[in-house]
Amino acid sequence: MEQFSLKIIIVIASGISLIMGFYMLLIHRNSAKVKGPVFWAAGNLMIGVGFLFRLISPENGFWATAAPMLLITTGLYVYLAGIWQFKEKRIIRWIVIGLPALDIFQSLLFFYLFPLNRVRVGLHLLVLIFYSVISIYEMLQLDDSKQYLRHIFRLNAISFTAFLVLLLAGVGIILDRPGYTPAQINNIWIIAFGVAGGIMTALTFGFLSAVNMQLYTELEGQLKSKTKFFAIIAHDLRGPVGTIMNFLNLLNTEKNLKEEEKLMFMENMEVLSQSTFHLLQNLLEWANTSQNLAHFEDELIELNQLVSSNINFFKSLTQMKSIHLEYHNGEAAYISGNAKMIETVIRNLVSNAIKFTPRDGTISITTRNNKNGVRLVVEDTGIGIESKRLTRIFELANSRSSQGTEGETGSGLGLALCKDFVRKNKGTIRVESKLNAGTKVIIDFPSPV
Repeated sequence: MEQFSLKIIIVIASGISLIMGFYMLLIHRNSAKVKGPVFWAAGNLMIGVGFLFRLISPENGFWATAAPMLLITTGLYVYLAGIWQFKEKRIIRWIVIGLPALDIFQSLLFFYLFPLNRVRVGLHLLVLIFYSVISIYEMLQLDDSKQYLRHIFRLNAISFTAFLVLLLAGVGIILDRPGYTPAQINNIWIIAFGVAGGIMTALTFGFLSAVNMQLYTELEGQLKSKTKFFAIIAHDLRGPVGTIMNFLNLLNTEKNLKEEEKLMFMENMEVLSQSTFHLLQNLLEWANTSQNLAHFEDELIELNQLVSSNINFFKSLTQMKSIHLEYHNGEAAYISGNAKMIETVIRNLVSNAIKFTPRDGTISITTRNNKNGVRLVVEDTGIGIESKRLTRIFELANSRSSQGTEGETGSGLGLALCKDFVRKNKGTIRVESKLNAGTKVIIDFPSPV
């Protein structure tokens, strides 16, 4: 019979892991946007069940000695999947699934067919050492978007290092103490995993802190975007609406206006009303996506047809500025996504090109198939973009309204909306531009599934 103190260690380690697992599930439920907690919850629960299973299993045999450790190891690798998902990296399945499966196979092999306890435990430790090395590496490798987590992840790396040292010490015990019985080795590892349970608890608190920091950072970004959003509404609606009111007032009060002047006022009001309508469309569509109202089922879209129908919307604007609008399309170009979102992207890009292209300039729109999918290019001979603005041009918080070549108003909202909608439709967008030479916007959509 195991000592009472050993059972207490197992109960504490199991209880902590199970509580942390259920708490992680609660976090996942309340913050579904943060990726990772669901895997950490599953990993903690498996570790907790592994410890608990040791208490209720028979005193000897495979279920008493090997099964609990295999459950704990599998839980740790599920935990690793959570780290990858939290960092928005691809989960390497052959590691997360393959190594625990290999550990189960070798444990069965060296327990039943070739009873070699030291070999079995040694291979089991190698699987765990591999896990620790990968985890330490992942904790120390952060991309720029998650640098705010570097201190927490470094502390987690220290915990993983302690876990690795514990495992290496275990390898030394097995090699230096060949006289230990299977029961003695098993008890040593129950104690070792009791200590490891404490380390994993520290890791869990570390990841809880990381989740909270990510939620706070996202909330802070949303608040900044919301402030910018309402500033755009206040500034860009007040301007054109006020100007239209002034034109209407002149038309009503000035009885001696010439026909040429009236025509000029009417043309200006048409341009202002179109740009105001365009802005309102953007605001409404942005608001819908911000409130998660724009979930959609993918539909098959013929991009050439979508571009052609939206180009007609801008004919009067291009005629007023004597801009030559070219559309080059080849064979049918099919993509998968949401037509309304992609229409919004097309309208924004063409509207921007008209706004920043001087009279007698050229705007060229091209769609073509390639080996990876479909490419849409909108290119103009306009005033271009400064290089220092180009790197942050898609960020709503850093966008600013700029006047067009003939004083056209803008919001700074369009390109941020384009990037968001392109991303939602599994595409990528980038901008190439030279000051006073023109701008090219390139969008790549993947082939439809």
